[in-house]
Amino acid sequence: MPTHHNHPTRSPAIPDFSGEILIPHTFTRHKRQLRALLVEQQCWFCTRDLGRLIGQPHLEERAARTLDADQLLDAVVLSAHGQPEQVRLVSESGVYAVLIHYYHPENRCIRRWISGDLVPILRSDSPEDNRRPRRENRQGLSLLHWQGDAWIPYRPWG
Repeated sequence: MPTHHNHPTRSPAIPDFSGEILIPHTFTRHKRQLRALLVEQQCWFCTRDLGRLIGQPHLEERAARTLDADQLLDAVVLSAHGQPEQVRLVSESGVYAVLIHYYHPENRCIRRWISGDLVPILRSDSPEDNRRPRRENRQGLSLLHWQGDAWIPYRPWG
């Protein structure tokens, strides 16, 4: 059974997933996975995966000490091998706080990847409105599906 991070200031807006197994999206950067979920229109990321991605293997434990309670969520998600796994998730705002706290020049690229690609992809996969444009990331190439066509963003060299 998943247990939530117990903290006296726990926000009641954090959902309770007792007994549920969540199915994350898995993104890859530099051969490292980052599992992420959209929960009630909010993006959540696996702290263990984020820690590996930014070179902070103990991030899962440290996040509990450095982030606010409403930025953390304990849940059971499927692993890359399809097995249920107890993980600590960090909210989108928590990810940005972590990237500032554990500053490294590469983190700027990771922040851009998360905010520019992952968050829009997670939000566009929401089943609530299928008429809206939908973003997708295929092997590092960002695509926008809209009105029956696939669009590639144009970024001039400069």
